[in-house]
Amino acid sequence: MPSSKNAPPTLPTVAAHAAVSADASYPLNGSRPRRTWITNGCIRTTVTLVIFAAYFAWTWPWYFKHVIPPETDLPQASWSVGVPQDGQTTHELGLELGTEGVLRAPPLGVPKSLQTKWGQYSPWHALDKYRPPPAACNITQVNILQRHGARYPNLLDGQNYSVAVDHLASAEKFRDKRLKFLKEYEYDLGADDLVPFGASQTFEAGQIAFKRYASLVNTTQIPFVRAAGAPRVISTATNWTVGFAAASHQRYQPYLNVIISEEYNNTLNNDCPNAGDGSRETNIWLSVFAPPIAKRLLEGAPGAHLSNMDVFNLMAMCPFDSVAKETLSPFCSMFTEEDFRAFEYHGDLEKYYKTGYGEKLGPIQGVGYVNELLARLQGKPVEDHTTHNDTLEFPLDRTVYADFTHENLMVAVYAAMGLFNVTAPLDPRHLPSPHHEDPSGQSWVASRMVPFSSRMVTERLTCVSDEGEAGTYIRVLVNDEVQPLEFCGGQDGLCELERFVQSQEYARASGRGDFDLCYG
Repeated sequence: MPSSKNAPPTLPTVAAHAAVSADASYPLNGSRPRRTWITNGCIRTTVTLVIFAAYFAWTWPWYFKHVIPPETDLPQASWSVGVPQDGQTTHELGLELGTEGVLRAPPLGVPKSLQTKWGQYSPWHALDKYRPPPAACNITQVNILQRHGARYPNLLDGQNYSVAVDHLASAEKFRDKRLKFLKEYEYDLGADDLVPFGASQTFEAGQIAFKRYASLVNTTQIPFVRAAGAPRVISTATNWTVGFAAASHQRYQPYLNVIISEEYNNTLNNDCPNAGDGSRETNIWLSVFAPPIAKRLLEGAPGAHLSNMDVFNLMAMCPFDSVAKETLSPFCSMFTEEDFRAFEYHGDLEKYYKTGYGEKLGPIQGVGYVNELLARLQGKPVEDHTTHNDTLEFPLDRTVYADFTHENLMVAVYAAMGLFNVTAPLDPRHLPSPHHEDPSGQSWVASRMVPFSSRMVTERLTCVSDEGEAGTYIRVLVNDEVQPLEFCGGQDGLCELERFVQSQEYARASGRGDFDLCYG
């Protein structure tokens, strides 16, 4: 059975957390003896059945428990989910089958119009239909950088969310019927780990990767997989490998080759102690949009007390409670569409001023990965003086690479590469136009750039011109949307490899001293 090592370990179970310490910084290896009377076909069939049984065990309860939530008295149209209404199609409800022949993640039970206003807490959604490269081009290498799947709140945030719920629930009475569920509500979300919906979206991503790039895989070319050391990232990586193997009918079984500890600098986790965290800008915006919402909530809950941060935390309960329970959370109905536009912009500001262009030391946190990417694309040793660890396994001869990380690292990589560069800094006092394609609108949007399970895919291609001359090109897609690559003269999303490498001068110079500023 082919593998990225000579002897593969037991195939990881879908959605199970890898039993590996997050402090480990070593390649995974292991094997077990196989009884000679068990054939490869028998093993593949058995593993495939187990995988799909586990998958349906997660998703099937949704179809029993999912119902249309009760009507509310929202000041605008309420969020409607469930069975198609008159004139609605399954496509509009997000229930369409995958066009690439993959087993899709179950419907979340939340309208896409709401999911995409959750900022970095939005579930993955394609920004465009995947477009194959031009007919004269063949893909020769793929580099996938993917965020972990949908998760529970981290421990500290979860504690703050619970406190905010208690503050609102302390009201003397509830005049607004949308709040009455708080009488019996008890905070019951886990902390940090993937939720089943996030695991299933990651499984789906692995399937898509195989279906899309199967021509690059054979018995000697198995994807090389790395993950940052957080348990949710490790789980994401292992679920991706299982989805990839399932799509290949167990013919190709990648597994997690390297876990990189987050206790130290590494190219899959942002770290810069002297960098800002965006809190100044997000607090300014919070002081603008939160008070009117707090006033409205308190009118329906006399006797309660809410701070601006409580408002944000209550709004965050909408995405986290929804992805955990795979149905529309009652917290969502407490807020209007315009409220969630403001919530989304809070995430845009945080990412821009934390590891994006708005923070001087933001892009440097993505330089290490960019230099690793350049090394793979050129087949040359890594030249980096920031976060690359040259003691870890780092092959240069693979056709498919998959790295798993966090959203803040992905934003830093975008900024280091020159993606999503905006002409003017984001204004923390005013909400921009919502039209992403409008030059006057907002193009830096966290829900489009780094939702849960987001991925940046860098394709290396060999293209033949009309004159018969072959050249090497690069194409970058973020959540299936081809990026223009204007910084290297991109045409139709294609950029010559040499010009792409030249355009990464900041990364090739290891940040021109910015890395030292992180610690000096």
